[in-house]
Order: sequence, then structure tokens, then C-alpha cells
Amino acid sequence: MDRPLRILVAEDDAAVARLYAAHAHARGHAVTVARDGPQALRAASGEPPDLILLDVGMPALDGRDVLQRLKADPRTAAIPVLVVSAYGADQHMRDQLVELGASDVLEKPVDLQRAFEIAERLARAARGA
Repeated sequence: MDRPLRILVAEDDAAVARLYAAHAHARGHAVTVARDGPQALRAASGEPPDLILLDVGMPALDGRDVLQRLKADPRTAAIPVLVVSAYGADQHMRDQLVELGASDVLEKPVDLQRAFEIAERLARAARGA
């Protein structure tokens, strides 16, 4: 890519968040990790990332609520959100997430190579590159 992405990883499982962050760093990207919904919203509106990797099952505020609030806020509405969730195979949940504004939905466990290729494509498209 032309420049490293700023990626917000919203994931409550510390091991999974470390895995995503390590993979993103290996691809040259900068990562911020949020461990719950409110943290994710603060991080996204503070210094908006190029992309958000969002888990659905998080404490305090689940991913659907986070997604809804991100898309309702003019500061964060245009940020592509890639949902990576254990619920990814549930068609009703996928439809609901896309309706709420998810750019794409992947099922856990995710193929990191594929996930980051999709993430980079979404971020490039969002910034018109």
C-alpha cells in the first residue's frame, strides 16, 4: 500500500487482539486496541483510524451497538468496519451487521492473510486510492 494504515482493533480477547496487532504490524500498519465497546468508540472518534476490525461479542457495549453508533456519528461514519465474529456464519447476524453499516463480515477463526487483504482493500476504497 502507499502508506501504512491506522487500524483500530476492537476485540475483548487479549490473545486474539495481540494476534491481529502482530499481523497488522508485520504488514507495516499502526494498531490501536480497544478492549470493549466504549473504548472503541472513544478511540475511533479521537483520532479516526483508516479501518476498524470489530468483534461482536464485547463487554459493556457489543459490536452491533458500537457499529450503530459509529455509523450515526459524522466523525466516524465513513470509516470502513470489518466485523470479525464467531457469529459470522449466522446469516441473520451477517445481514443485521451489514444493515447497520459493516463493510464486510468474516467468521472466526479467521484467516489473517485473507482478513487483512480485505481490510486493506476496504481502506483503499474508502480513501479513494
